[in-house]
Amino acid sequence: AQYLEEILREAFSHPAVQGIIMFVGPAQAGFRGTVLADAKFQNTPSGDVVDKLINEWGTGPKIAIADSKGIVDISLHHGDYDVTVTHPLTQYSKKLNVSVRKGFSPDTIHVKMHA
Repeated sequence: AQYLEEILREAFSHPAVQGIIMFVGPAQAGFRGTVLADAKFQNTPSGDVVDKLINEWGTGPKIAIADSKGIVDISLHHGDYDVTVTHPLTQYSKKLNVSVRKGFSPDTIHVKMHA
């Protein structure tokens, strides 16, 4: 499990890697080495590593509050995001879609809100 974590972290951090596919299955089907769950579908140590990394690398819902100048700085992985910006006093909200692609350089998105 320790080596699996090291390999996955190294692969994930390499700029040329766009995704990771693992071919794994149950021990009773002849898979050896990297079995993620036992016969009762309980995580093995390798399964715990994969779950930990998915949670660590995932980008679940985030809430960010703007500073006094109305600026928020958020780092995102490649992917498509639905963003909702809400004015704190009026509760007026605006929804937009943001796509982060490979080679995407830091960008600024301006959202004009009516107070």
